[in-house]
Amino acid sequence: MNRINVISKKLYKIGLVVSLAIFLLFIFYDIHNLESNSKRYLSDHYISEGVQETGAINIVTSVLYDYRAFDTLGEATVLLTAAAILSFLVPITKDKMRGTPFTIIVSQTTQVFIPFLAILGMYLIFFGHLAPGGGFVGGVVIALIPILLTITYRVEFSEYKFKPDKKKVSEDIGAIGFVLIGLLGILTGSNFLANGQANVSLGDAGELISAGLIPYLNIMIGIKVGAGLAIIFNSLIKEK
Repeated sequence: MNRINVISKKLYKIGLVVSLAIFLLFIFYDIHNLESNSKRYLSDHYISEGVQETGAINIVTSVLYDYRAFDTLGEATVLLTAAAILSFLVPITKDKMRGTPFTIIVSQTTQVFIPFLAILGMYLIFFGHLAPGGGFVGGVVIALIPILLTITYRVEFSEYKFKPDKKKVSEDIGAIGFVLIGLLGILTGSNFLANGQANVSLGDAGELISAGLIPYLNIMIGIKVGAGLAIIFNSLIKEK
């Protein structure tokens, strides 16, 4: 009976992988056979109508958090899943980064850089709809702070300053906040993660308070990415 159960579980997993592969093949086939005119129409539409429809003068951000915000939620879910799995599977007893401590110059330089990283990360997040940047990039910069502390002072000090439980909670808040903001589109009678189409006030393009829901989505993604990458980094350098 145990052998049958083991075989059944293996066949189940193989079936899931094969089903996903077939599904992706159909998707890629359809994308590949899209008419070139349709592809050109989308890019032209984003460029010519992006500011008017989304209120974001950064076209990349308008695509990420409006036209294809559902895809962005999928990317964030992948990061959330990876961080959660590593947190549960990797032991927390030791770390690989043992050896000679860094010199006082490296330690002091790290302390000097951290405030600048915090300011840069927050700028990229809060001004993502106006200038190059956004939640993903800003989150990566924010994640560098605990990562630098880990590299310079080892995991124990980094996790003393940034508690693992608090990082997990922050990541959850970012993911849940993104979804809740997306639900506002449904409440206003439109679609999930709708922005300008949901009659949300877009403000004046170019102002800090503009682009409807996009700045708030940026903040949620910044929190999620920053916490998630910090969790993944510390988890990967640990061993039994």
